[in-house]
Amino acid sequence: MRTAPFRGYDRVVFWLLALLPLGAVIIAFILPYGAALVGGIGKAAEPAAVLRNSSLLPVVLFTLRQALLSTLMALVLGLPGAWYIGSGGGRFFGALRACISIPFAMPSILVVLGFVLFFGNAGWANRLLMAISGARTGPLRILYKPEAIILAHGFYNFPLVLRLVGDGLLKARRAYAPAAATLGATPFQTSLTILFPIALPSLLAAALLVFLYSFTSFAVVLVLGGGPAATTLAVEIYRYARISLDFSSAGMLACIETAIAGLVFIGYLFFEGKSRTIIPDLVERPLETRGTLWGAAVIILYGLGMCFFVLGPLVSIPIESFLSRTSRASAPGISLRWWRSLGERSIPALFRSIFLALLSATLACMLASLAAAAATLSRTTAGAPAKPERSGTGSFLGTLLRAVATAPLVSSGIVLGLGWLILYGRDHARSIGAVAAVHAVTALPFAFNSISEGLKALPLNTMNAASVFGAGPVQRIVTVALPLSMRRLRAAWGFSAAISLGELNAIMILGIEDWETLPLLIYRAAGSYRYGTACAAGTLLILSCAGAFLLSEAGAGTRKKQCHGP
Repeated sequence: MRTAPFRGYDRVVFWLLALLPLGAVIIAFILPYGAALVGGIGKAAEPAAVLRNSSLLPVVLFTLRQALLSTLMALVLGLPGAWYIGSGGGRFFGALRACISIPFAMPSILVVLGFVLFFGNAGWANRLLMAISGARTGPLRILYKPEAIILAHGFYNFPLVLRLVGDGLLKARRAYAPAAATLGATPFQTSLTILFPIALPSLLAAALLVFLYSFTSFAVVLVLGGGPAATTLAVEIYRYARISLDFSSAGMLACIETAIAGLVFIGYLFFEGKSRTIIPDLVERPLETRGTLWGAAVIILYGLGMCFFVLGPLVSIPIESFLSRTSRASAPGISLRWWRSLGERSIPALFRSIFLALLSATLACMLASLAAAAATLSRTTAGAPAKPERSGTGSFLGTLLRAVATAPLVSSGIVLGLGWLILYGRDHARSIGAVAAVHAVTALPFAFNSISEGLKALPLNTMNAASVFGAGPVQRIVTVALPLSMRRLRAAWGFSAAISLGELNAIMILGIEDWETLPLLIYRAAGSYRYGTACAAGTLLILSCAGAFLLSEAGAGTRKKQCHGP
């Protein structure tokens, strides 16, 4: 079908759709983030400012070192599972993919709490090792040390390695392995000469993304850090801004963090783009999965280890909420003590978190829907995808809109909160609306990608049929595309709500101490060693996030069936 240029009426509608999300991102993200950076550019530009500061250079070096070691830990944990996922077969394929998604879906404060309960000095892992060995003390003594930060980051981020590398291997195997086998290549030759080189961009993209998340991590380092010798840029920005009220020094650290994170993100985008160059095989061919007994044994052992490593910290939170001790030396007994005290602080905190999640998720999905509709309009005219060389301005505007909508992905919540304090002042920044706006901007890239991918996945014949009946570009989007993408919209809403439920950075940096949410309550309770209260509140947070993710996955599952058929 012949495509038409993006002009006149389409351009007006594009700007009507795009104006609100563009304005929201500019006001809630670009201007505050710029204010945080501008406040520290002058100080960061001083000659050798970082090198002259004897306390700052170790922070930068430790941030880089722990991010690098955390990335290596995630690779060690994730690559064996990625190879199994890349094989595309096995009866444990679906169970492994579902299990490894759990850590990345958990809020960071729950990761920290579960890590302390399971791998702490008196945690469940040490108890098990003591029972096996008969020792009086547990061998794991890593709490509040750099090793704890690295292990927690590895636990939190290794699902990224497993999924990204595993999916890259699976696509490469499906695209090229059958042809290689036909030409007489052995599985080892295929892996060495074809699969590994093709999947290498996926591996590098996953490693850079893990490095980025570990580099900008806040809650994990704040709780598990070992003092000044084990602190990161994000924690120091928080301390300068909230405790010392030194916004210029906080801005300088924000400039350093943003510059490094920006370079890492550019590298991630490059390798992620390279990983998309794999040409999928349009014909579904069964993969040859000749497994050996030793291979099956290794996979089973790996799966059991991952269940222990992944489910252990998560399950320990609700278990500890039902246990109580009369003294430090006594054995734990089943008790509802911590649940009886929920009405004092946890229930109000739960309702605040749910209210904030409803508000921010709805706002994020409204902005994402408008942006996705505008981006779709910019690349489609007359019911068919517009060719870039024919669309011109429309293609450029759509690319610009997508870049603005996904820009918060590379941001740091601590730096964004600092920018709100600098630009709008403490009186306006310390409000529920400000927290909801920060949460919505944080979730906007995920919601936009989900909804826009749903619009792209719609069958072309459906859009062509609407065009035959006289529907224009706007009518097709409003009356056909968006209604058919409601499953994607529901998935985006559920994921955005889960992000808001577990978000701690904005509440802490903006300093809303009198409006306590569940993550803030858990952080305060764990910081004062009231782990029973923290576990009861953490169980409520787990159930809330599970509900949001079940909603998200239900939407994704229904959408997949609708788009691809039975």
